[in-house]
Amino acid sequence: MASISSGIADAAKDAGVVLAALSGAAYGCGYLVLRARAHALGTDPGFALIDQAYVFAGFRFVLALLFALLVMTPLLLVLDMIGRLASRLEPGSLYAVEVVAAVLAGGVTIWAYVATLGVSGVLLTRSPNWLGAAALGRNNYGTVILLLTTGLAAALLSWCYARFTHPGGLDGLGMVLMLIGALLLILLPVQHGVFHADRNARRLDRVPDGVSGIELPVWLVDRGASDRVVLYARAADGQGRLITLKQEQIDGIATISVDDLGTAVGDRKT
Repeated sequence: MASISSGIADAAKDAGVVLAALSGAAYGCGYLVLRARAHALGTDPGFALIDQAYVFAGFRFVLALLFALLVMTPLLLVLDMIGRLASRLEPGSLYAVEVVAAVLAGGVTIWAYVATLGVSGVLLTRSPNWLGAAALGRNNYGTVILLLTTGLAAALLSWCYARFTHPGGLDGLGMVLMLIGALLLILLPVQHGVFHADRNARRLDRVPDGVSGIELPVWLVDRGASDRVVLYARAADGQGRLITLKQEQIDGIATISVDDLGTAVGDRKT
């Protein structure tokens, strides 16, 4: 009886450690998501080490990642069949094919990083490119990129596992694949923040007191630490402006509509 109780206690401890690790990973992903969103939009809402917003953003990212994996399942099954067929090749030929595939995966990963991190300040950009427009919710290219990155990361992790369980163990190519896979896992929450995290903007009823040089409409586009908010509006010359205020400065101002960021940036009417 004592051994059964001890086993249950050990299992509970292990489960607690796993849950704590998953929660910590989701929290860290949430931080990356919100940081990437702010970088893409050009806002500076202020960040804190502890913020409940990271929890929601992190678990929303995990949910989106699971849906992306579900959508990419047919392609992953096809890649698995191709891998099984390739395993019948001679060792030398198989290794050459794997090297070429690893080089292509590394090149795609580099391009994905450059393209994703290159999206910056789109709220203040007069004519954003196709990726900037995706960050504003004006097209679906961001969704396509996120799906492809998710599929590539899953394929590489499966490939790494296959080489890890190989009798010879991990070799140099296996270590390179692990590096590429790790980079893709870090890139996923960043891409989610750039292209999917909260694309909404809240239109305020009036310009806050003490704010000048802007015209209606005024949009609330971001919230940060220390009760700070970021507003987006246009000056008389039509150029976009970002204003960071204390939350208390917009208290009592009604929200009259909630739209996507693409509508907010494109709306020049008063």
